[in-house]
Amino acid sequence: MAKETLVNEEILALYNRQEGIIARQDRRIAEGTVLCGCYTVCRQMEVDSGEADLYLCTYRDTQYAAKVYRRQAALREELIEKLRTIDSPYIARLYETGMHNGCPVEIWPYFAGGSLQGRRYTAEELEETVIPCINEGLKALHDAGILHKDLKPSNVMLQADGRTVALIDFGISTAVEDSSTVLFTKSGFTPEYSAPETFRHIFYEGSDYYSFGVTLFELFCGYTPYANMQPEEIEQYLTVQRLAFPETMPERLQALIQALTYYDITSRHDLDNPNRRWTYAEVRRWLDGEPQVIPGEGRGPAAAETMPPYAFLGRTYTDPAELTDALARNWEEGKKQLFRGFLTAHFRTCSPELARKCQAAEDEALRESGRDDRIFWKLLYQLNPRVRRFYWKGQVFESIAAFGRDMLERLWDGDTSRYAFFDSVLSEKLLSAYAAWTAPRNERLKKAAAAIEDSYALEQISRTGKRRTYYLMAYMLSGQKLLLLDGEQFRTVGELANYMRDVLDTSMERFEALCHRLVDYDGNLDLQLEAWLIAIGRQNEIEQWRASIL
Repeated sequence: MAKETLVNEEILALYNRQEGIIARQDRRIAEGTVLCGCYTVCRQMEVDSGEADLYLCTYRDTQYAAKVYRRQAALREELIEKLRTIDSPYIARLYETGMHNGCPVEIWPYFAGGSLQGRRYTAEELEETVIPCINEGLKALHDAGILHKDLKPSNVMLQADGRTVALIDFGISTAVEDSSTVLFTKSGFTPEYSAPETFRHIFYEGSDYYSFGVTLFELFCGYTPYANMQPEEIEQYLTVQRLAFPETMPERLQALIQALTYYDITSRHDLDNPNRRWTYAEVRRWLDGEPQVIPGEGRGPAAAETMPPYAFLGRTYTDPAELTDALARNWEEGKKQLFRGFLTAHFRTCSPELARKCQAAEDEALRESGRDDRIFWKLLYQLNPRVRRFYWKGQVFESIAAFGRDMLERLWDGDTSRYAFFDSVLSEKLLSAYAAWTAPRNERLKKAAAAIEDSYALEQISRTGKRRTYYLMAYMLSGQKLLLLDGEQFRTVGELANYMRDVLDTSMERFEALCHRLVDYDGNLDLQLEAWLIAIGRQNEIEQWRASIL
């Protein structure tokens, strides 16, 4: 061996000893090795994590990912404790920590679908699932006092349903006191996805949202705005340039990414200043279609239109969107404004198009007796076509998913007070109409709405209970993948199967009771279980099981 090679190896070995890094030949883990007491290693995964080696493991027929750090002092207890407090479907769950041959080990979910790296999405697909999931995931992290610091497509994983995503890889994440904290640190980051302030070693929650914006750019375009640039070039570019958007990117998505990648952070605490980078609240409003000024512009594609003042219930409105929301929240009074001609008369002075829509609604109510609520509901979405809130009879939900979540929580709590409300939504077929008007390109939502309304119609004909449709609607609208059963929570069929095995090991009597809880003596599945299985894509298995017991 050459002298130069020997010297280099000696230097590397000395460095590794100083940094507590285990040599490659000493850290490889053999198949069959048990980590953290119960996770059996199957194979090493072909993923370059940089700071750790990844292994596919199994425990009770469920697959997990073991992250085995190369640095002996890699795990920070403060960060681990904060991660353990997070219960979000959009953040990978930390199952266990431990040590193996002096190396720290973490046990995480295994995402068979892989990451979003190299994937392409349309603007509609991003808006439907990716943007809401990442936004909620970042909120969960920030609420727990964690800055991710390395958000990028390779750290966003596709979940088992093939649509929703979850954030992973908190190796360089940092625990902070609260979400408003500004952190000064020289810890690593990925320049292509990093905010301007991070090149000066400054991080705060908005830095993660900047990375969010660049990630969305790449998922739509297939490349980052700073591809093939050196870190120093990126830093210089950020100080003088805005992102250059391709002509194929829709203006609405451009507006969001522009707002997420706004460079100036001096106004980050001034909530009334429009010239600040968007974070959770602004992204939520963007998803709901609410007008907002784009940072750095006097107005933008989403800026509000104005109208002459309109007095309603002691307040004056000059924004049609705000008036629409007020009418929806005050349902009966709002209907009076329409059907007594006040809205038509007002819009004749400023918007002939809206005046015609109001007049058409009045005429329709004269022709179709008893349809006032449905007619008024339709007009609300005509007054503000950009709204994504779900309105009905004075109830206002921030989105159709929020309505689904509220419904599911009431079903879990045994709250029957909203059953009449649910029935009215279904009987008027509001779900399919909402999908057609607010998200005409969202095929998933349109199919879900049709399936829910078909199920309700069949139950009306057969005069069976409606709770199956209620659960189906709650799961399919909310996107929730959590089964709540006898006080236990399950996210996958594997978790439910493991729980049943544990019950069987404990008591045959308890196991039999659990089985009858899930499947009654007539072979009917528990209503929540059936809806949950459909929601996580197990419809075919249900049909095969039913065919096998006939």
